Amino acid sequence: MSHQAEHAEVIAGTPAACMDALLDFVRPRHRALLPTRRTDGRPQASPPTCGVDAPGRLVVSTYLERAKTRNAKRHERVSLVVLSADWDAPWAHID
Repeated sequence: MSHQAEHAEVIAGTPAACMDALLDFVRPRHRALLPTRRTDGRPQASPPTCGVDAPGRLVVSTYLERAKTRNAKRHERVSLVVLSADWDAPWAHID
C-alpha cells in the first residue's frame, strides 16, 4: 500500500509540514496506526509498521488478505498516524 500523502500534520505545535520534513520525521519511526473504514462504515484500526522507501514514498507493511488492505482498496482515502517510541513524544497524522 503506498500512496502520495495529500496532507500531513506534525502534532507538537507545528502546522502542516513540508514533505521533506515529514519524511525525515517518519524515517526513524516505524510504529503506526492505520484507521480504515469497513464495508458498513465503522472504523477498523490496525497497528502496522511503516517507513519510507528509496523513492521517498510512505509505505505500510501488510498482506493482501488483511482487513486494512481490503478496506483501503475500497476506500482509498485513509490516514496514517506515525508514533514515536514514547507515548508523550511527537507524532504525525498523514492523510
